[in-house]
Amino acid sequence: MNLIRPAMLLAALAVITQPAASFASTSKGRAPLAAAKPLPPGTQPAAAARGEMPLLTATSNGPGQAGYVHYFIVRLPDESVEVQVGIELADRRIAWSFPGLGVTVSPFVAEGVVSAQGQDYEVWHLYGIRPFADDGAMAALTRMLTARVEAWVRSGTPYCLNDAGRADCMSCLGFVLRVLYPPRAGDYPSLPRGLARAGNAATGYSPNDLLLYLAGMLDLATREARLQRLSRLALPEELRDDLEALLYQSAGSALADAPPQAAPQRSGARAPKAGNRSTLQPRL
Repeated sequence: MNLIRPAMLLAALAVITQPAASFASTSKGRAPLAAAKPLPPGTQPAAAARGEMPLLTATSNGPGQAGYVHYFIVRLPDESVEVQVGIELADRRIAWSFPGLGVTVSPFVAEGVVSAQGQDYEVWHLYGIRPFADDGAMAALTRMLTARVEAWVRSGTPYCLNDAGRADCMSCLGFVLRVLYPPRAGDYPSLPRGLARAGNAATGYSPNDLLLYLAGMLDLATREARLQRLSRLALPEELRDDLEALLYQSAGSALADAPPQAAPQRSGARAPKAGNRSTLQPRL
């Protein structure tokens, strides 16, 4: 299989608009998302200040990045292009739920081919993001990271696009969210309020919602405030382009202060083929 260079791929993609995985927040006859535990009076939740916190990013794997959430582009055997998310481990490998492999730990792929069940998947790394600005929260994640990942690996959890919320199978996004925000009961992730508000029963959640949340954009009420934050952040070019494009999209971005506008396009860009979207329903 002939690989194309990352720059060529990025030039061929407009923005991350067709997520590889999403999951619905509610469904008929099912319980709503679990609410976050109440904090002591006068205490501000950490997520409330996320929009004012610095954002640490990476362009590859590396030391001190255990817990970083990494975004990849995957070209499937049918030539469709989708987003894949995973979590970096302390030994710099990547943990993810990958098509044909299920929840697994793999060597980090900057650019290459991942083979599964006799089929080849072309993979290109985009960027990584530190999920928590607070050092204490990152330390806690690092301590528990291996155990959280190994629990799903040992169970032989397969990959699927339709994540039913019963741990029978997992999408890439469902896996990452369970590791970052472990379930308090059952196996549905205990999403922070800021992220929980981003989805709805009709569209569910997507890697784009997680990206906006991790970047601190969902704590800011207007597009102008979000664009101002974006201008202040030092980011990899691909990440800046993707965030800017998402902020200019009205659909699914909860930005009601301005009419829809055309998203900025990378030079020579064209939209990827639409990918399938998985779903995860909360259990009763």
